[in-house]
Amino acid sequence: MGSHVLLRCYAAIVTVLVATYLAWPYELRSWPFLAVTSTAVPAVLVALRRAPAGSRAPWWLMLAAMVLYNTGNVIWIWLTTVGGRPNGDGGFADVLFTAAGALLLAGALLVVRLRSRGDIGGVIDSVITAVALGGVLWDAVLLPVNTAHHLPPTQQIAAFLDLLAVSGTLGAMLRVSRNSVAGRSASVRLLAAGIALTLAGKVMAPLVTGVDGMRPDWTNVIYLAAYAALGCAALHPSVATMLSGTPAPDDDLTRGRLTFLGTMLALTPLVGGGRAMLGLPVDGELIALSSAALVPLVMIRIARLAAQRRAAEQALHHLATRDALTGLPNRAACLDALAVALPAATAGAPATAVLPAAGSPAPGDHLTVLFCDLDGFKPVNDRLGHSAGDELLVAVADRLRGCVREGDLVSRFGGDEFVLVCHGPGAVTAVSDRIAAMATEPFAAGGEQVRIGISVGAAEARPADTVDHLVRRADLAMYEAKKTKQVGRLSLVLAA
Repeated sequence: MGSHVLLRCYAAIVTVLVATYLAWPYELRSWPFLAVTSTAVPAVLVALRRAPAGSRAPWWLMLAAMVLYNTGNVIWIWLTTVGGRPNGDGGFADVLFTAAGALLLAGALLVVRLRSRGDIGGVIDSVITAVALGGVLWDAVLLPVNTAHHLPPTQQIAAFLDLLAVSGTLGAMLRVSRNSVAGRSASVRLLAAGIALTLAGKVMAPLVTGVDGMRPDWTNVIYLAAYAALGCAALHPSVATMLSGTPAPDDDLTRGRLTFLGTMLALTPLVGGGRAMLGLPVDGELIALSSAALVPLVMIRIARLAAQRRAAEQALHHLATRDALTGLPNRAACLDALAVALPAATAGAPATAVLPAAGSPAPGDHLTVLFCDLDGFKPVNDRLGHSAGDELLVAVADRLRGCVREGDLVSRFGGDEFVLVCHGPGAVTAVSDRIAAMATEPFAAGGEQVRIGISVGAAEARPADTVDHLVRRADLAMYEAKKTKQVGRLSLVLAA
């Protein structure tokens, strides 16, 4: 049976059972109830089989939740029908329901975590909003009802925490279900619908429960609809891609967004304070707990924004100081490095600044600039195309990195020109020998083996040199070297 056919058959059956639940005789309603709840188990098993191997953990949690829910349902129905306890046992079945609810929420939160990898900030904002609204819902709607029913404090705390957990999970699920890719979010949206129906049932049940503790049977329709939504989520073909990361939206905290989040943070205390001013019952401890639950979320949000800002600054610095093609320091970074190293070198003192290249400059009073220009690059670029030319430049950059010593700098000055800043004595001989050996080997470019030559002008720093003077002397020496250029050879001229 195809995926869509199986989904349609399941959806049709559970829809009929949920819609006709109240039409069944009261003593027979346990059959459609168990039929809807129990069929969610094989539906989740189908999801486990279809989901990719690395994304099955949420469905394992949901399977465990469905097993516990159904075990609790069987115990509760048996006690109410056979055991003669109209309100269940209030013990073991409730423990199973609580554990199942925790597992279901854990599975939903794992879906959120895996799906929202590109939208953590938006998910946190949604959770803050949902938890704040849940606190208001508790204080304005559920607290008066629980007070009237004389619910023990421990049960009130458990119900309050459960409400906040479900509200926050629903907010996160609604956020991650927003996906512009058609057909890939159906399972997530159906799962979010199931969480929303669960929240509706948790809110509605206390409102309609009588003073004798009996809950009207029609409220089961809400919970059955939640089971049906979960089963449809598990059977929908999009379950195989539901944990694929969504496109990351912009995460800018605009003034309007900050105002909204600030309002959400203040909402619960404001509502609680307003009720206190009107002489209405207020649960101060739980209001404080609700506000405290939001503080870590806000701190995480701020920490993420700070980290994103630092990353953006580092990226801008990298773009400003690095050549986009080769990854080497660019012209500006090379000149900055020389501006730091030259005064120390000409004064005979060790350079203390770290160059943009890996490693630190070696101390000493020798500073040499090698201005390199590729011979034969233009014919390769013209014959094989710009892509091949770029490939050749990247290959030359990689080899030049291996020609310098620790603390030296290799930069791309522009076009097919490279400037090496070397520290310590003997740089011209040591580095030029390595460049000469490099030039004898062919380079791969455009699917061919090509050969080029390298003309090098070397200039050692003098006390009266400025950065411009030092680079210009090396540049002029390089042009003298080009007069004897040969492909596959090094041409070197030392500036006077």
